[in-house]
Amino acid sequence: MGHLFSLFTNHTIKIRLQLWISGIILVLAFSIIIPFYFIEKGNRIEEAGVQLKQVIDVQGLYIESWNQEKLDTIKRFALSDNAKFHRIGDLKREFQDYAKVKSEFYSITYVEPDGYIRTNSTQTYVGDREYYARGKEKKSFVSGVVMSKENDTPMITYSSPVLGDHGEFKGIVLGVVTLEMLNTLMSRLSFGDTGEVYVLDGYGNMVTASKRMENYLHPQGVTPEIYQLALVNRKADRAYIGFRGESVYGQYRWSQEKNWLVVGEITKKEIFQKLNELSVTIIVISLIALLLSVAAAVLIASKIERPIRYLLRATKVIQKGNYDYQINADKIKHAPVELRQLVVTFNLMSDRLKSYISLLEHSAWMDQLTEVHNRRYMMLEGNKQLQSCIYSGQTCSVLMMDIDHFKKINDTYGHLVGDGVLHHVASVLKRYAGEDAIVARYGGEEFILLLLRKDAQESAAVAEEVREVLKEEPYRKESLTVKITASIGVAEYSPTLEYGTMVLEDMVSRADHALYRAKASGRNRVVVDNKRLYEEDDHV
Repeated sequence: MGHLFSLFTNHTIKIRLQLWISGIILVLAFSIIIPFYFIEKGNRIEEAGVQLKQVIDVQGLYIESWNQEKLDTIKRFALSDNAKFHRIGDLKREFQDYAKVKSEFYSITYVEPDGYIRTNSTQTYVGDREYYARGKEKKSFVSGVVMSKENDTPMITYSSPVLGDHGEFKGIVLGVVTLEMLNTLMSRLSFGDTGEVYVLDGYGNMVTASKRMENYLHPQGVTPEIYQLALVNRKADRAYIGFRGESVYGQYRWSQEKNWLVVGEITKKEIFQKLNELSVTIIVISLIALLLSVAAAVLIASKIERPIRYLLRATKVIQKGNYDYQINADKIKHAPVELRQLVVTFNLMSDRLKSYISLLEHSAWMDQLTEVHNRRYMMLEGNKQLQSCIYSGQTCSVLMMDIDHFKKINDTYGHLVGDGVLHHVASVLKRYAGEDAIVARYGGEEFILLLLRKDAQESAAVAEEVREVLKEEPYRKESLTVKITASIGVAEYSPTLEYGTMVLEDMVSRADHALYRAKASGRNRVVVDNKRLYEEDDHV
């Protein structure tokens, strides 16, 4: 100790000052880095948890909606007269006609009351399947992962019982979706570099994941640790080993029937990567600072402190959503030229950021091809306007429109002409829908109109007018003329929900069913949902 003290006392004031400042810098560096690291570590974990919760909530609802759509389709077949009166040939033709329009099902079949699936050349016994037992109990059912008896491949089944006039069991309508189809659906649900969403069935078997599963051969072979937490509704508040063998943080969400578990995970490495890089950067800067002279350190600190404070304040303002915030350059006119240039660059970036954010917000609500609103806008903003009308005591209606034989137009004239037809139809809808209406492209060749303050009769008149206009005003481009017809389903607001949990979801589903009837009865016509009429008759 005395030797160290003598070494210190033999130095000049300049060196002593440098040693003191070096010691202070070291103490300050470690006193900042260590708390900063642990505080930021907690913040990153919390942010990752919020992000995961948002992702699985959104994607969980999306998957549940997708599942419910498939089950609703099977229920409609099970309730048809062909199924009820055992007209198997006509029922199979219904299956074939549906497969031509929508092909997400691998197959749709009819299970006889004795538990056999019969074709012209084969018969397969499925009386030992759970969906058959549920059907005997007169219950619809969505399975977990089961193995096909035909080719031993994993699949998901959707089933609904067929009942006679007196409630007697007459068989089951069975729809099959392969894991390949679910993999296609889930491939859009990854986020970040390593973040992904995957689905387990009620027994912990892997259904599908949002990224490739190179080592995944059998779904029964994988049971992630988070499944054990989900069984006891315990929060995943620490890192664990995910199904790919990496340390991850995750969140989960059960489906309504608790037969599927949606899990979102992101690796621990990705969460802390930037934090570790930042910590290393701070340490390096601290070491460099030790080499600077006292005068230079004091001078630089005084020169850069103020502009950095302005930049930090500006980043916090932008973080709160004020994207066009600008720093007053006059307040740092005595700062080093590099910092003044940085402020100028920051102001330029914030100005561009505001433009980009506005453009992204516009793109998020609009369909770029047809220049009308998209489905997301309809289900969010349209639902708000619908609720406002309902609260004010006014009725509303929904029109679901499908361009007839649109695939034939694409096959005959090409997709560029098909795109032109879609744009033409959208322009007609905007022209005749009126001011109290929201027009949106629902998907593919389907359009949806929300008519505010119009009942079913008034909306049907609008639908007829639109249908006639489309028929009378074909799409023309140079010497090409493409005739257009459309099928339209109309549904009026009903206080009792038949489908979904939102009024707009119920109206869309009923209008879609009416559209299906319009197409099934010959196309180029308007069909009005009759639920509201039945409700009024019951009330009388």
